[in-house]
Amino acid sequence: MQELFDIPEEYENMLQQGIGLTGNDRHFFIKGRFDFLMGRESAFLQTEKILDFGCGTGEGAAELAKRFPESQVYAYDPSEKALEFARNRHSSERLHFVSKEPLGKIRFDLIFLNCVLHHVEPEKRQEEVKFLAGLLHPEGRIWIFENNPANPGTRWAMYRNPFDKGVKKIWPSGLQKMLRKAGLEIRDQGFLFYFPQWLAFLRPLERFLTAVPMGGQYALMAALPTFKKLP
Repeated sequence: MQELFDIPEEYENMLQQGIGLTGNDRHFFIKGRFDFLMGRESAFLQTEKILDFGCGTGEGAAELAKRFPESQVYAYDPSEKALEFARNRHSSERLHFVSKEPLGKIRFDLIFLNCVLHHVEPEKRQEEVKFLAGLLHPEGRIWIFENNPANPGTRWAMYRNPFDKGVKKIWPSGLQKMLRKAGLEIRDQGFLFYFPQWLAFLRPLERFLTAVPMGGQYALMAALPTFKKLP
């Protein structure tokens, strides 16, 4: 599977094999995730340092830098070829594509993951979540977006994606358990991406459906127990 991530120039084409059935491209979903994030109150807390963990070819990290113009954005991916591709396409003074080793010296206000953990071998997922918990600033938060196994369209899209075939999907309850075992508290959650392009006229309703567990993706926000809620 890893060899597929080592050909980043083909990543978008492979991804489109799956999500193409929705009538949308990856940029629609990137925008949708960050619109969702920016609609939650936690997005407006201090965000001096942000980490995009599992950044792939860097489009999400570049969007983070755009959405948080005062922040330093760090981005990591286990594929060195993907990192090099991202550096060539997106690097700036506020956007840094780095290896895993330097991350342990930084404490982040916001850690973002999009569909990363289901690519981690199941027996190593808890270790990865624990590592991320150790990177959090005391008042930081981690937002994890994952594909929703309860959504038939998502299951079909994952089957069609070359790099998603055969992965063990993560249910929201399983991710919650991993986060709590890592010493984190669940602070926010919701579902998104309910309607494909041919039902786009219904999308204004999605903001009322975030608690309905049938969206194409789900999001969980967790924080250390010392995290302070907004008044």
